[in-house]
Amino acid sequence: MEKEKMYKVHIENECNCFKKSSFENNLTYKDKADAQMKAKVMECRMNQEFCHTHYFEAEDMGDEIILRSVVRADFEDEEDDY
Repeated sequence: MEKEKMYKVHIENECNCFKKSSFENNLTYKDKADAQMKAKVMECRMNQEFCHTHYFEAEDMGDEIILRSVVRADFEDEEDDY
């Protein structure tokens, strides 16, 4: 019997804002479209609603969608909060 393919949404670096949020890391989905939609929703909400230190971007890597973060330009001189 063939193992069912799963798609994963993974946060590459969990900043403190992510850890305090209701979001979870390493979510899995049976359908790639569902994984892509969840990653885009997370990306949008993290960028607009609660993390003002980092900018998040979803990158589709095939079976895994990785949300990567970079320090926003306004915070480049401030200490990272990982």
